[in-house]
Amino acid sequence: MTLKVLISPCAFKGTLSACALAGAFSAGVADFDPGASIEVVPIADGGDGTIESIATAIGGVMHDVEALGPVDNQVRARWLEFDGTAVAELACVSGLALLPEGKLRPLESHTFGLGQVIADCLKIQPRRLFVCVGGSASTDGGAGALAALGAKFMDSERELIGLGNQALSSLVFCDLQNMRRITAEIKVAVDVTNPLLGLDGAARIFGPQKGGGPKDIEIMENNLRRFADVLESVCGRRVKECAGAGAAGGTAFGIATAFGAEMISGFQWLSQIVDLERRVINADLVLTGEGRLDSQSIAGKAIGELAKVCHKLAKPLWAVPALAQDNVDWTVHHLAQVVPVSVDGSIADVVAVRAAVRKALTQYWRS
Repeated sequence: MTLKVLISPCAFKGTLSACALAGAFSAGVADFDPGASIEVVPIADGGDGTIESIATAIGGVMHDVEALGPVDNQVRARWLEFDGTAVAELACVSGLALLPEGKLRPLESHTFGLGQVIADCLKIQPRRLFVCVGGSASTDGGAGALAALGAKFMDSERELIGLGNQALSSLVFCDLQNMRRITAEIKVAVDVTNPLLGLDGAARIFGPQKGGGPKDIEIMENNLRRFADVLESVCGRRVKECAGAGAAGGTAFGIATAFGAEMISGFQWLSQIVDLERRVINADLVLTGEGRLDSQSIAGKAIGELAKVCHKLAKPLWAVPALAQDNVDWTVHHLAQVVPVSVDGSIADVVAVRAAVRKALTQYWRS
């Protein structure tokens, strides 16, 4: 009987992209069973690798664009076009991975480059525009992206303020008259359900991941509150308390408020595009993986959502992460087994991943 394997990994951030990882997984499966039927559908939740996952599954045209990175460094970003749809991904232009030398700049980082990518998307006059947020280096509420699209944020002297969360401390006025008009249906694909402000908000929950200390967190929270008050007043919409508004340092809030965009689950949206449930049904075994797997990281994230799908459809999900938390009952999270590539923190390269997949399949076959 031919073994049918669905390969659906996330990226090993900083080491292997989701597609490179899928290639290593495929090689490991072929090593174990050259006759196995392999289908590849990398997964994402609106964060890093989302457009790559979609392109791998259904194709499309990838566009390159020069834009400002998270701290004014020039980067080459990408966006995806398919079937009258444009998909912009924040992580590939304003993401943590694009900070020069990996130096975290929580108060200075911004999303101006995301606005430049969105402007490039609009050149094709898409019917639908999806903005995938997640993996952001900044906590600017999306102010940078809106500024790139023509919004003016000003201080008490009607002078334009700078970029980044820190600059929002002097925000008093907002002028959206010259902001780009978007006729496309626009949605924001989020990877979390946090509101913009408060104990579960963008600054307090995600600020530390971006390098913010206790004092920085309070500054970011206060500046986001100021930004929210000004933008909501101008737009006549209340969004800051909505689930997902805190995604990507509040970028979801800024875009949803300024354009009236709907915030949607990035994973659910991608699952529908790639017809994930049908692919899971057709598989005997589903293989996934990410850089570090722990009980908290899978809650609401792509692998956790994939696990729910596999559980619903009674299909075994095996994970081959780079690293995994010890002493976790993975079956509680609907993971049949976890076989980490490394147990000592060594680099998870393609050769090591391939060997770990062979090991996992050997265990699966014996079970």
